[in-house]
Amino acid sequence: MKLKDTGWLLFTGFFALIGTGLLLGAYVSWHSTQRIIRTGIETTGVVIDTRYARDKKGVTTTALAPVIQFRTATGRPVTYYSSTYTTPARFEVGDTVPLWYLPENPQVDVILEGTDSWLVSAVLGGMGIIFALIGYPSLLSALLGALRR
Repeated sequence: MKLKDTGWLLFTGFFALIGTGLLLGAYVSWHSTQRIIRTGIETTGVVIDTRYARDKKGVTTTALAPVIQFRTATGRPVTYYSSTYTTPARFEVGDTVPLWYLPENPQVDVILEGTDSWLVSAVLGGMGIIFALIGYPSLLSALLGALRR
């Protein structure tokens, strides 16, 4: 196998590996979300505030994430700070939001109805499909070409 062929094989293998990793990440994210929805407690919360996102330099952007307050089944108030920032804002202060939470960790294991339940999985899955569609066909073609020689 020539050095050029080895380089191409490594390049396509890298794309295939990254694509596989992203697809696995999408599945893990989706499975985690579905577990919270399936086994968690469904309730509603109220948007009490919104937070602006900040970029890497600390500059405020236009994207907003809601701050939700809800009560657990035991009546304990919980404030949840969503990490899903959108432009325009999905929720206004005062909106009622359906959500699911796990009673073991209600401040962290929370899924809001809507974008929160699918966004991460969709982004990782979409990127994984692109990388895999670039990597695997090229990798298979390079491997078959190397085997034929």
